[in-house]
Amino acid sequence: MDLAVVVLGALTVAMGLFAIKFPMRIRSFVSPSRWTDDPETAETYQRIWAVAVGTTIVALGLVTVGIGLTTG
Repeated sequence: MDLAVVVLGALTVAMGLFAIKFPMRIRSFVSPSRWTDDPETAETYQRIWAVAVGTTIVALGLVTVGIGLTTG
């Protein structure tokens, strides 16, 4: 078991879960013009993108944890 890789993977999972739980607190994936023209749609797109990116980050973190648990 490689503890450093497991910790790195766990932190990555935590980052992804944060993006899913708080989609409005991460980087904006929607253009500024969309926010001014139609804020409701922009918020919906932001939430969709945040969940998609957060889920990908969580998956990569879980793979990293798995690699850390099986190596060393």
